[in-house]
Amino acid sequence: MNSLHMHLLDNILFRLDLKSLVMMQCTNRSIKSHISDNPNFEIGYSSHARLSYFYTFSKGAPFVFYQPFGSACDSRSHVKTFASLGGIHCYILGSCSGHLLLYMSGLYVVNPLTKRVRLLDHSGSMLLATIFNGPNSKANNNAEERSMCVGFALDHSRAAAATKGFKIICILEIHTTYAFEISDGNSWRFSKAIITTNSSKSELRKRMKPVYLEGSLHWLRNDGSIISFNIETEKARFIPSVFLHLEPDMTELFFALDVKINRLTLVSGTKETISVYTLTGDTCNWALARQIKNVHMTESEFEYWNMVAYDGKHMVVKEKEKGRSSTTDMAHVYNMEDNRWGAWWSTVCPAKYNLDFFRFTPFFSFLEHTEVLVEDSTNRHLAKIMRLISRTKQTNPMFIHMALLYDK
Repeated sequence: MNSLHMHLLDNILFRLDLKSLVMMQCTNRSIKSHISDNPNFEIGYSSHARLSYFYTFSKGAPFVFYQPFGSACDSRSHVKTFASLGGIHCYILGSCSGHLLLYMSGLYVVNPLTKRVRLLDHSGSMLLATIFNGPNSKANNNAEERSMCVGFALDHSRAAAATKGFKIICILEIHTTYAFEISDGNSWRFSKAIITTNSSKSELRKRMKPVYLEGSLHWLRNDGSIISFNIETEKARFIPSVFLHLEPDMTELFFALDVKINRLTLVSGTKETISVYTLTGDTCNWALARQIKNVHMTESEFEYWNMVAYDGKHMVVKEKEKGRSSTTDMAHVYNMEDNRWGAWWSTVCPAKYNLDFFRFTPFFSFLEHTEVLVEDSTNRHLAKIMRLISRTKQTNPMFIHMALLYDK
C-alpha cells in the first residue's frame, strides 16, 4: 500500500463503506494517518460518500435508526440498523459534518465514526429549558414543533485550528421579533443581534429544520421569507423572499440545501408533481429549477405522504398507502442525477408519527473538548447509537414489533 500513488490509494478508499474504511485504519499506520489527519481526504471521501440517514420520531423515542444505501440507490434497501435505548428517549436536534446533536437525559455532541462525545450543559438555554423539562427526561408537548428552533453548525472561523469548534444557535420568536441565544459548548449567551420584521407578519414554519449555508443558519417562515444568522459574525438579517407558488392542492413544502449548486431550495409537492425551487441571489425570488412526476402518488391512493429529505442529489419521500396491511410508512428515494425513483424501504415506525431525517456525512476530524467514549453503565445507551454505523445486520423482527407497539 505504501508504494501506491496517493490518487490511486484515494480511488480505492473512496469506494469503501464506513465500516470497511474504519477497518482499513487498523491495517497500516500511514493509511490511518492519511485517513484521519488529511483534510483533503476528508473532503474527498465526504463528496463520494454513500447516502445515509439517522432518523427517529420527531417527538423523541427510545430508539434510533441508521439507514445506509448502496452507491447507486438502485434497489430496495434491506440494510438498516437500530439502537434500542430501553426507557431513555432520544431526540435528534441536528447533524453537521459527521456530528449529531442529541438530547438523551442530557445534551450531547457525538461523532458515531470516531466514537468521540461531549456532554454539554444546556441549563443556560432559555429555549431548551422550555422543551426538555418533563419527567423521565422526556420533552413536553411542544418539543415536536419547537425543536426546529435549534440550529447546529461547524464554526469555520476556526478551520485552521487543530481541533474544530461548533455553535448551537436557538432562535426565539416573539410576534415579529427574533432574538438568538448562542452556545459554543462552554456557555450560553444572547446575541446582540435582534431582528424585527414589521413589514411581514409571517411566523416561522412549524417542524421545518434550519438550513446551513456559507456560514449562516436559515429559518424558513410561512410566506417563504427567511431569517438568517451568521454564526461567525453573529449578525442576523431578514431575507424577504416570498414564495408565490402555493397551490390549492399542494400538500407538502420542504426547505433544504442543494449541495450540488450550493443554494437554498424549496421543494413543493402535489399528488401529480414535485417542483424544486432555488433561491436566486440577486432578486431573492424562488425560481423553478425542475419538476418531477410523482409516479408513486399518481398510481396509488395514499392516506398521506410527505418529503423528509433533499440534498440536490437525492430526495426522500415517506408515504402510507390506503389499504396496505402494514401499519408502517414506506420511504422512496428519487435519484436527482439519474432522474428516476430508486431505493425504497420500510421505516419500521408507526405511520401516525412524524419522523425527523438527518443526513449523515462522515467526518474524521474531531471537535474541541470531545473525548473517546469509554463504555460503562452511565452511557451504554449512547454507546449503542455510536456503534450504529459499524453494523450491517438487518432489523430484528422483534424490534419491529416493539416499535409498532410504541406509544409515548
